Amino acid sequence: MKCDAQIAILMATYNGERFLREQMDSILSQTFKDWHLYVHDDGSKDSTLDILNEYVEKYPDRITVMDYPSQGGACKNFLSMLERVDAPYYMFCDQDDVWLPEKVALTYFRMGEEESRSANAPVIVHSDLCLVNEKLNTVSSSFIRNQRIKIERIKSFEDYAATNTVTGCAMMLNTEAKGCVRHPYSKAIMHDAWICLSVVAQGGIVSFIDKPLIKYRQHGDNSLGALRMDEMTLYNKIKNIRNIFASIVAHYEEMNAVRPITIVDFIKSRIRYRRR
Repeated sequence: MKCDAQIAILMATYNGERFLREQMDSILSQTFKDWHLYVHDDGSKDSTLDILNEYVEKYPDRITVMDYPSQGGACKNFLSMLERVDAPYYMFCDQDDVWLPEKVALTYFRMGEEESRSANAPVIVHSDLCLVNEKLNTVSSSFIRNQRIKIERIKSFEDYAATNTVTGCAMMLNTEAKGCVRHPYSKAIMHDAWICLSVVAQGGIVSFIDKPLIKYRQHGDNSLGALRMDEMTLYNKIKNIRNIFASIVAHYEEMNAVRPITIVDFIKSRIRYRRR
């Protein structure tokens, strides 16, 4: 599907009726207007599709609801849309957040800066996020600091063994970055990490905007969200050791599927990140 706009915004939905209107309105309120919103629903049982069709009727030149089978989860849903839409640039959009008015403009401007310095390079641009509760009250003004992510310490593909720095709803990628994405993506945990690993593995650029451009809503229905501080305590890590181990193994398999990495190098990279 060819996108006539500069930016294709890809939104994955599933039972999103509670917050969907606020998110749609925040996209329509962006200061930068050269975008088209593509939505694929993953089999909602609530009024999500009714809400989407209402917006399509009002804004037929701006919004397209894609019609193809359910993908069985947010990761595959997002990656399936990325496969089907052709555009110069892509952004991903959750159904329950709120975008600040200059999110698209500032991300697109940074993308242009990076491309002017490195022509034809695969580029990902991502920003910080403001953590909010269901009512959009601020929980933390910085997702990156709240999660104790040290972006400056992630310099190579191997460094991503420690943590993923890129959040899908805060990122933009160019068409060269899309060309890096590995297929099949059966080992992908989430689309953002998979895309980031694929780009970094091929020498691409990851550029961070140290400013929150999105209200990242945390609630009981998040597919993946921010870890709470109490979940990071030693007690909770010991209590959930089995789940943590399974998560680390899945992350290793994800990285190894993108580009082979030995288990020894994987462990060394995690240790090195914590020692820096």
